[in-house]
Amino acid sequence: MSRRHKRLLRLGGSGPAGALSRSLRLISPSGKSPGRDITARRDIIFSSRLPRSDRYERVLPEEVLNGPGLKFDDAVGTTARGSRTLVFLATYNERSNIAALLDAILALPVACDVLVVDDNSPDGTSRFVAERAAADPRIHVLVRPKRLGIGSAHRLGWLHARRFGYGRVVTMDADMSHQPADIPRLLRALDEGADVALGSRFAPGGKLDYQGWRLFLSRTANWLARKSLGLSLREYTNSFRAARLDKLPLGLIEGLTNNGYGFFLAETVRTARQGLRVVEIPIHFHDRGAGRSKMPKFQIVLGVANLLYLVFDRRTFKLGQNGSGARFECVHCGKPYVITMHLGARKCLLCMRDHA
Repeated sequence: MSRRHKRLLRLGGSGPAGALSRSLRLISPSGKSPGRDITARRDIIFSSRLPRSDRYERVLPEEVLNGPGLKFDDAVGTTARGSRTLVFLATYNERSNIAALLDAILALPVACDVLVVDDNSPDGTSRFVAERAAADPRIHVLVRPKRLGIGSAHRLGWLHARRFGYGRVVTMDADMSHQPADIPRLLRALDEGADVALGSRFAPGGKLDYQGWRLFLSRTANWLARKSLGLSLREYTNSFRAARLDKLPLGLIEGLTNNGYGFFLAETVRTARQGLRVVEIPIHFHDRGAGRSKMPKFQIVLGVANLLYLVFDRRTFKLGQNGSGARFECVHCGKPYVITMHLGARKCLLCMRDHA
């Protein structure tokens, strides 16, 4: 280990910066730390500058992050299923929207549970949802250590729905751009025989509040997807959708490798090519209620690359190809969200760490 890293371990000081520097400590490959035990939140990180055998554990003090009591891998209210429908929300800094959204979903005439996967929002989103979950058994929350991608959060939501025996899953944005009042319409489409119901901004009767460049980009992206992929669907990139889990084989969605916004395009294409009955339900897509968009600009470039890949890769999903083996707990975070990916690689969709 270099002098620089040894010195880093000895750093102290006061305030949040000092607390973070003091939180670094060397641990042995066996996982046992030579240092004193610290009751705090843990997030395993790796340094590319260190030898492969040297691992660092960054213990993020609770007073620096979200305050005491909530670890990144806490799963509040995830041991019981109250209905056969799960509504899934991926959040990051949505504290200003999440309260109204939860109230609207839980007030629907359709019985449903709500799962929130939060990527350690610094604005306290996870803490607020955890407090709601403690008082309402219909609300569940999973907190991940950091921003790990909206696509990986949705894969986790799908796997959670399967692991806890839900029959239907609804996914939507947490920024109030999707209206909870449209959820019964999506579920009604499933009851009428659809396997997947897409909330569509571009189907006849759909509406999109974007203007200018954002409107042009959204329309163009979905038009290009339709023309280049040879599919009849008009909507590809919207996250608002519902599906019957008994019609989608395990791994069809969870086994996707897209961790970013390209996940929604890949999900749509995979379900359509699988021969499932996919219908579009026109919706009114509103601009976000509060806060600002989390989509990085480089995702546009990745989206183009993802589309080109899907144009040339026309293989259909085969049962047992990936996503199987979701039957054991993660050795790192202890939660039951490990799946077997393509070529036998195993990954936990909660902490996103690989398994041997």
